[in-house]
Amino acid sequence: MSTRRFRITAPVSILVLLVIVSSSFAQEISLLSAFFGLDNALPLGAFGICRQAPRRDGMPVIFSEVIDPETLQPDDFAVYTESGIVSTPLCATLSPAIDDGELRTVLLIGEFGSAEDDPPARVEVVGDILTSGEDAENFIGASVEVTPLSAGPSLILAESVPPEAWALDRESGRQQGDGCPSEGTLQVVRVTWAGGISNMEGDEAGEPERLLYRVTLRQTDGSEIEVTPFALADLGDGDNNHLLCLDLLGEPVTAYFPEGHLFDPNEDMLNPESLVPVRIDG
Repeated sequence: MSTRRFRITAPVSILVLLVIVSSSFAQEISLLSAFFGLDNALPLGAFGICRQAPRRDGMPVIFSEVIDPETLQPDDFAVYTESGIVSTPLCATLSPAIDDGELRTVLLIGEFGSAEDDPPARVEVVGDILTSGEDAENFIGASVEVTPLSAGPSLILAESVPPEAWALDRESGRQQGDGCPSEGTLQVVRVTWAGGISNMEGDEAGEPERLLYRVTLRQTDGSEIEVTPFALADLGDGDNNHLLCLDLLGEPVTAYFPEGHLFDPNEDMLNPESLVPVRIDG
């Protein structure tokens, strides 16, 4: 059982980010991020999720809550460039982030401006996109500024996964990530990145990246320890989520990943340092 402890000395900017993200959870439903991931560079393989995708722009948009897929349409979004040009996506898809609990990342595909001449600046929900489940809420009117193409991917959200959604020992498959090991897993934290990620070799994250993650756990006596997940899961599906498999108990408080180890699909800049609070529903 992993009992390593670490001390994180976070810069002021990261602490400010923590405060900002923490406060967002106490507010109304919202868009957490819109990331200009690819400029006229979606690969031919994207044809499978949108016939018009190859060589188009790609922009993952993260919602604060899981959405009802039946309410999602491309014309529910308006993308504004810096000069004020407004465009409607050609496609809006939840793929490949479609595992249980992941239905909050929408990939917008279309022509959203030029990174050099007139980049996208803001995304707004202009149609009825509803949260999943009873007492559904409507995201209409929610908007967020666009993270530029040149930026590296950052952690946007962390949340404790309820045991009924762990899918222990599940193997990865087409648009399905693998599950945490049944042996040793005592709790699971899902982390969501602003967009798709790969390591510096262009491959999926693995053992070296697992060792870089830190989760702060609050113990019953009020003390806090920082631990490394003993396994990394939700791999093999190419989405923007990881499962941090923990073999220690305690209330998860924050999730952390250091700068300089992961690329977005554009591979223009490595990730910044990220520290986000862990959301615990219920």
